[in-house]
Amino acid sequence: MKSKKSEIRLKGVPICRGIAIGRPLFFTLIDDEAPEFTIPFADIEQEVGRYRNALSKSREDVKRLQKKLQKERILEGEAILDAHLQMMQDPLLTEYVEQKIRKTRKNAEFIFQSTINQYQKKFQSIAEPLFRERFKDIQDISRRVMGYLRESVRVSLSDIPQGSVVFSRDLTASDAAEANVGYVNGFVTVQGGATSHAAIVAKAKGIPYITDVKFDEIGPIDKNAVVIADGRTGDIIFSPTPDCLEKYIKLQQGLSEQIIDLAKDRHFPSETKDGYQVKLSANIDMVDEIDAFHEHGGSGVGLFRSEYIFISSDSFPTEEEQYQIYQDLIKKMNGYPIVIRTFDFGGDKFALNQHLPFEKNLFLGSRAIRFLLKERDIFKVQIRAILRACKFGDVSIMFPMISSLPELLEAKEILHEAHRELLDQKIETVAKIRVGCMIEVPSAVIISDLLAKECDFLSIGTNDLVQYSLAVDRKNHSSSGAAALTDPSVLRMIKTVVLEANRENIPVTLCGEIAADPRFTAVLIGLGVKELSVSPRYIPAVKRAIRHTTLVQAIQLAETALSLTTSRNILHLLSEEYSKTSPNDRFYNIEHSLHLS
Repeated sequence: MKSKKSEIRLKGVPICRGIAIGRPLFFTLIDDEAPEFTIPFADIEQEVGRYRNALSKSREDVKRLQKKLQKERILEGEAILDAHLQMMQDPLLTEYVEQKIRKTRKNAEFIFQSTINQYQKKFQSIAEPLFRERFKDIQDISRRVMGYLRESVRVSLSDIPQGSVVFSRDLTASDAAEANVGYVNGFVTVQGGATSHAAIVAKAKGIPYITDVKFDEIGPIDKNAVVIADGRTGDIIFSPTPDCLEKYIKLQQGLSEQIIDLAKDRHFPSETKDGYQVKLSANIDMVDEIDAFHEHGGSGVGLFRSEYIFISSDSFPTEEEQYQIYQDLIKKMNGYPIVIRTFDFGGDKFALNQHLPFEKNLFLGSRAIRFLLKERDIFKVQIRAILRACKFGDVSIMFPMISSLPELLEAKEILHEAHRELLDQKIETVAKIRVGCMIEVPSAVIISDLLAKECDFLSIGTNDLVQYSLAVDRKNHSSSGAAALTDPSVLRMIKTVVLEANRENIPVTLCGEIAADPRFTAVLIGLGVKELSVSPRYIPAVKRAIRHTTLVQAIQLAETALSLTTSRNILHLLSEEYSKTSPNDRFYNIEHSLHLS
């Protein structure tokens, strides 16, 4: 903590970039222990009815929030809340709780809280932090249901003073969903992750978000004081001096103007100043996000995460159901190419689902392609559905987290089997489909020469590659961030994959956080990456970065970066070069932007 005259300064970790200026609002959720008492025999069914009513009203609340997010075109958040609805229909939260009320004759809130505690113990027994992160979804539901059971006034961000900067120990997905832009100017939390559901919704809304801030250690804060939250640097400034406030107001205005200005470039080609074309594609999770892809001017969809068609269900969709989804998806592409990744079930997905044959350690066990090869029927059904839908457009298929050549060969054999079956059944399909695999673990990098011989393209998933190669948890802010992305080993692995792909004359796509950060665009081009795939909202900024460099500059930058020995030096180099080619970018040229008049 630093102080300058009347200013109080704190430092946190930025999750969503932007500048928030407003009055502090301390948002506290109190989780009291539920009282325990015995229900008379005659009142047991009435108590069960009271619980059903609380659950029903909670579902109505979530449906209302879904409609709100739908109007705001925040589809990721809508899908998250759809999973909440499914959880509230889980037998553990319906039949089990009701049976326990009848059997024990205890009050509904006590039984419900005990059930939630059972969930919590399951999650806490799993080592991976992201599993415990997903327990927040259950806590979100729990608070809502308990609010109705105890007839307390539910604390909500939908009804707060305009221009608030919300300070909270943590946030849930529905907290962020209830926030109205203009009323909530920013989020500051003690804990939270960049991949948390609250963060996903906040990013989609464009609300600046900073976490890992120990604001409870600074003592009483004047609630009428002005506070600044810099979502680019992680700086929190209470009671800023007039000069400081004036600078940030001008900076905030500049950021708004920059967003408007970026939108003007959406129909320009994605090429460097000397005419070198770089494909700039979108990562999408749902069919409805295709509209956002078209709006932002991408070259195609480089990654469709097909597992999200399954996120709110407790059973695998049938071949016909998947066929209809893929057909709709491909038709909406209007001829643009799309890469469909087969189901990537892993540690960050479906942890709540108790009905499926997933291993306890989904980060290192039977996940992604290993799960699919183990559950061949599930795998083949998906491939058949994709092959049937291919006739409607330009489609490629990609296998997730390949770690060895036998895995890739077995996956391709199942693909060929599915293709032969369709032909034998006289079901229309394409003659051939482009096949690629994701490079997400170090072993895949080492054998990328072997994998390249068997693929039409390779795709580097940098988020997992960083995690598995550097042994860091990307959800732990103290061990991740831009420094990890620019580690010399990461750049060398990218270069290795590109070289081996070039030998086989196949392209390399790259996705992940590094692809969405315009400071890194030039070095990736210089390393030989021919396609970048990012969330639709990042396409304008990355396209601007592509158009502001040259291929010659990018190659020279990559050579210099590869000669450096520390991530800190590489990050400094890339930031300095970016400030030269894109001097007016206030989101990423942090030091420069604070001095702009």
